Amino acid sequence: MDMYKIFATKKENNDFIFDETQAHHLKVLRLRNQKILVNYETNFYECFLEDYSKAKIIEKLNINNEFGFEVVVAIPIIKQANFEIALQKSTELGASKIIPFISEHTDKSNINVVNKIDRNKKILLEAAQQSFRNVIPELSKVISFDELINLDYKNKVLAYENAKNSPLEKVNENIVLIVGPEGGFSLNEIEKAKQKNVKIVSLTKSILRSETALIYMLSKVI
Repeated sequence: MDMYKIFATKKENNDFIFDETQAHHLKVLRLRNQKILVNYETNFYECFLEDYSKAKIIEKLNINNEFGFEVVVAIPIIKQANFEIALQKSTELGASKIIPFISEHTDKSNINVVNKIDRNKKILLEAAQQSFRNVIPELSKVISFDELINLDYKNKVLAYENAKNSPLEKVNENIVLIVGPEGGFSLNEIEKAKQKNVKIVSLTKSILRSETALIYMLSKVI
């Protein structure tokens, strides 16, 4: 569908109510008096935008663009521009949850990327709208590498440049995808991951940036 898509958080009777920021954006796009798609509580509705602050429901649509399983991506703390690309592309490619983490080679000077809460939420929202998602991915709090590999998921996959003959495989069940920071994972971390039954996989012959590796993994497993 080529109608404009927007998420709503407030519903009154047969209308969706937009906040001031959303109304301003709709006004800039000059979308008044036309049909739009509104996502409310994971469901899509075809609506008529009567004015920029509200849209009247025409009908509820049977649209589900989500996978039937959970796709969790674990992103290391990296530079802001790269972190934002990772957020955007993870959302576009279907991630349901995003977990930032700190490992041995993490550059701690980048830790503020996770404190830009409003900006990060805006990136996730806009990416979800653009890619026709039913849900906006959850952005979790920062955890340690040890906490990450101990998460209660059967399938955890870690990309490691020195892995041998361990290609990625498509899945249809809950999975956690883990990529490393600029300095990669330490041998100690790889051994810890193996002890926790994390699958260690190779991606390409070249060394990829964290956000590029994440895009590659998502495109291969789902």
